[in-house]
Amino acid sequence: MPKYKATQVSKNVWEIPVTEKEGMNVPARIYANENLFANMDDGVFEQSTNLACLPGIQKYSLAMPDAHWG
Repeated sequence: MPKYKATQVSKNVWEIPVTEKEGMNVPARIYANENLFANMDDGVFEQSTNLACLPGIQKYSLAMPDAHWG
């Protein structure tokens, strides 16, 4: 499970809100079923929230079901 608080916004879509990490400009969205989401490496969530901090990013940072750290 991620160290960031994520909410399930639809069947296979999870969202980490901008309030979870200082500097996030947009929410981070992760596309995965419950099993994949629960077994993702914490690095995936760190990378997703880091991406959400980049200047110029629009709407969401996105991570697909095959997301991996590294």
